[in-house]
Amino acid sequence: MIFSSVEFLFYFLPIFLLIYQVSGRHNAVLLVGSAVFYAWGELRNAWVLAASLAGCYLGGLALDRVADRRDRQRWVLVASLLFQLSLLVAFKYIGFLAETLHDLGWQVSIEPGSMPVLPVGISFFTFHAMSYLVDIYRGQLPVEHKLSRLTNYILLFPHLLAGPIVRYAAIRRQLIRRHPTMARLRFGMELLIIGLGQKLLLANPLGSVVDAIYQIDSHALTTAMAWLGAIAYAFQVYLDFSGYSHMALGLALLLGFSFPRNFRFPFHALSVREFWRRWHISLSSWLRDYVYTPLGGSRRGGGRTIANILIVFGLCGLWHGAGWNFVCWGLYNGGLIVLERLGLGRITARWPRVCQQLYAWLAFVIGMVMFRAVDFAQVGTVYAAMAGGSSAAAGALHPGRFLDVYTVLVLLLAFSSMLPLSRWLGGGHFVRPRWAPVRWVFLTLVLVLGAMSLASGSHNPFLYFRF
Repeated sequence: MIFSSVEFLFYFLPIFLLIYQVSGRHNAVLLVGSAVFYAWGELRNAWVLAASLAGCYLGGLALDRVADRRDRQRWVLVASLLFQLSLLVAFKYIGFLAETLHDLGWQVSIEPGSMPVLPVGISFFTFHAMSYLVDIYRGQLPVEHKLSRLTNYILLFPHLLAGPIVRYAAIRRQLIRRHPTMARLRFGMELLIIGLGQKLLLANPLGSVVDAIYQIDSHALTTAMAWLGAIAYAFQVYLDFSGYSHMALGLALLLGFSFPRNFRFPFHALSVREFWRRWHISLSSWLRDYVYTPLGGSRRGGGRTIANILIVFGLCGLWHGAGWNFVCWGLYNGGLIVLERLGLGRITARWPRVCQQLYAWLAFVIGMVMFRAVDFAQVGTVYAAMAGGSSAAAGALHPGRFLDVYTVLVLLLAFSSMLPLSRWLGGGHFVRPRWAPVRWVFLTLVLVLGAMSLASGSHNPFLYFRF
């Protein structure tokens, strides 16, 4: 069940919120609701989540028991982390490993049809469990002896399936006692509606265009079509993920929780390094604190720093998907950051601000081709076309075939995310009380159009209108 589905918006969420409020926002109701949310479409793999939770809870207790013996505590941490990683590898990466070994000439007996079904959200609840265990080991977090409270942290449905990665320390007190206010509830509803609009009204229509372009035969792909597909996909990923994060933050506020921000205007970044401080902040900070810093960070010389950056971004790519194209995408981003540290950053810093912003945005657009292409052959074809080496014959497909009025409008709205609109509108003046009626008219329109999109089963909510 996803946040933008009919089942969630019109059945699960209203019923759950009603029971949750009537019960006085009781943790037991939150726990049962989150369990139902996960089991709704993932019952057959619920045992994987239960095993991860059990390993997290028992590992925390074991770390607390041997707290006075640092050597034993280290071995307990290693064993606990290996258990969590073994679940992740067994379900997400075993097929990738088998295929890689087969390509290297090894005889692997695993058949493609025998691969286990990937449990939804396994990357996120595994990282939640690992951060909890490491924080206890570091002495930054007391162990949670109450199983129901830790279970609520892992299962909390706003972040269960697709993040953000919320650390236990950030919501530990909120799991004990929450202080919801009307202002928080109102803001939570606004974020939920905005995220729903980003997903249904903007990201999904762009996804249809991208899918159509990437299905074009390589001999018919023109330079214009390749660039349209790359730009549309970059905006689709941003709007889809940003929309989901907005919905997660909004739902958390409706439940009385406050999650850390996960996006901070990434297309305003002036470098790739800054981009990753603004994009998927919860993952970037997790990799920094639990991988980059333990490896030595930037404290052990230039060569070690470069190696650490490439390792972290290689793992970042692998975390996003089990395939070498994802690894290459991660190394591509890490390589650009290395180049910026070696001198490229000093060069681009002399450029006009708009050129710096365009550089960071283009780096993201070009890299996302590796993220979307089905294999390296398609990656090469798209890059060749983008570079002007298209082999398309005369009379090939024209971009106008995929650009109706609504898609053009969506692209223009997506491009607006690169503009300093808040500064142009006078900073925070837009959210002053005198603008509240305008804001709510806008949010109501987004909600109505989103509901129409769901009801029609189409990505274009304007299909019901006759112009």
